[in-house]
Amino acid sequence: MNKMIIPLIACVACAVIVSVTAVSVRPEQKLNIENEKKLKILAAAGIVTDKVDSEFSKIKTLYVDFESNILVEVNGAYDHIKASSNANSSSLVPKDQDIAILKRRENIAPIYVWYSEADQIQKIVLPIRGYGLWGTLYGYLSLDADLNTVKGIEYYDHKETPGLGGEVDNPTWKSDWNGKKVYDSSGKVILYVTKGPSSEEYEIDGISGATLTSNGVTNMIRYWLGENGYGPVLEKLRAKAANV
Repeated sequence: MNKMIIPLIACVACAVIVSVTAVSVRPEQKLNIENEKKLKILAAAGIVTDKVDSEFSKIKTLYVDFESNILVEVNGAYDHIKASSNANSSSLVPKDQDIAILKRRENIAPIYVWYSEADQIQKIVLPIRGYGLWGTLYGYLSLDADLNTVKGIEYYDHKETPGLGGEVDNPTWKSDWNGKKVYDSSGKVILYVTKGPSSEEYEIDGISGATLTSNGVTNMIRYWLGENGYGPVLEKLRAKAANV
């Protein structure tokens, strides 16, 4: 009997240790994930720094209500990705509009804004996501003060194939976004990933051997910057800036 009890006690003790360790590690993992997202937001805006919290303190987080196309306040912690899977805080995306294959879209999403001392928008970062080849790509797109010129793009999570669709992480490919235009004179989203080298101000270099990923990036840009995403709010912000 004693021979059976000792191994049993050892197993229970090990299980307790593993459980306690896992619980204690979770807060640290959460902090690391949040810090990585902050780094990506800053990188999309062209800011590379090791003083993340200091730089992030210069940003004002606003919230877009997609139903009313206005900026609203959100009290407390808010995770728009979690909200997108909750029926009480998200909406089904009609199939004829779901070019990014989202299925559901959160009702409210954060945007990150840098203001000048004169209270004018200097740049803005928008969360974006959409389906590629193997799954959803999650990232951020930054726009300059005119809210039409791209500052940068960063992805923080995706399942694309290394060397192919995974080239969305390649600094050379990402650098091609800087200075490109999102909208034409009528306000239509015209920015897209082409099949080869880009030659126009609204074209992004195609990713060799990754047509579906390239199409996925185009579709998520056109969804989130379009009329069902941030488009109407960006239009209002541009109009407000023009009247100052």
